[in-house]
Amino acid sequence: MKIRLLLITLAGFLMTACGVEKQILEDILIAEVVGYDAEDKKIKGTVVVSVPKPGEEADLGKEVYEAVSHDIKASRQQENAKTPFPIAGGRLTVILYGSELAGMGLNDYVDTYRRDPMVGRDLYLAVVHGKAEDVVKMEPKLIKTPGVQVKELIEQNIRTNLPDVDLHRYLYACHGKGIDPVLPLLETAGDQIRVKGIALFKKDRYIGKYIPYEDGFLFKVLTENFKMGSYEIKWKENDFTDINNVESRVHYHISDANQDPKVRIEVKLKASLLEVQGYDLGKAVDLNKIEARAEHVIGEKLNEMVTMFQENHIDPIAIGDHAKSKTRNFDQRHWEKAYPYIPIEVDLDIEMIQTGIAE
Repeated sequence: MKIRLLLITLAGFLMTACGVEKQILEDILIAEVVGYDAEDKKIKGTVVVSVPKPGEEADLGKEVYEAVSHDIKASRQQENAKTPFPIAGGRLTVILYGSELAGMGLNDYVDTYRRDPMVGRDLYLAVVHGKAEDVVKMEPKLIKTPGVQVKELIEQNIRTNLPDVDLHRYLYACHGKGIDPVLPLLETAGDQIRVKGIALFKKDRYIGKYIPYEDGFLFKVLTENFKMGSYEIKWKENDFTDINNVESRVHYHISDANQDPKVRIEVKLKASLLEVQGYDLGKAVDLNKIEARAEHVIGEKLNEMVTMFQENHIDPIAIGDHAKSKTRNFDQRHWEKAYPYIPIEVDLDIEMIQTGIAE
């Protein structure tokens, strides 16, 4: 028992001696959100930091610092040149990139944070429609800091209309084969920050196209199993039906990937009706008829989405990654050449299990 206690004590001492350098809270500025934009062939960095105030119970103040340089590392150094204390990224939750910079490619601007041991791995990345600094500088208009506001905004929408995105998933998709990354696309609207949609990438480059927010639910249906979210089906002008996702499951069937590939994406959706327009709610609703109509309308939009991906030579739903995992001696080069022309069919099966309508 004494030997065990001695070993634990020694291990604790060694960990303390060899660990990350200690930082005193009063001697650093804590970065909460940072944004990067392209500016005259240079990079403009904008960061919001927490500034300690004197007094035991004093709240942290907030300040914004800016710097323009040729790369992110130099930009961070210039920001530090303007501050009374060094800026630490241990509480950094969100990194924002302006759409112009994202269109130039993000690898160099993400890599520096991937290598930074002081930055947490549960870090969100997002593209801003316009300039990232516009979101970072919204501090005076928000109840919470931009970092907290954007983090909570992304996390809340991951349940319904956004894919699960963070630094790790971006890096996997960006450097993997048969898959392209996506990121939340944000915009400012008056004194609010909101999700505009899902930004589409070809490897690390934003292609300037996005999936609108209202269709983010359909993207999730194609990429993951989940149990939340709702979708408004438009039958025709002034004729809508709202469905609530009870459970959605997706499965990929890929045949002859190395020769003549064919893909069938099987989606099973259990849903309840939230609201029905164009029907007399005092009468029983013909669920079979609504199911068939919903399968046709939503299935058509899902197939259009997949076709759009192929036309732009991007694979955000990771069909190639699925093919590689299911094919022995997978021929990556053949797949990449064939991908834009592969017959891909989305087979949608909707089951309305509740109507939510009381007579």
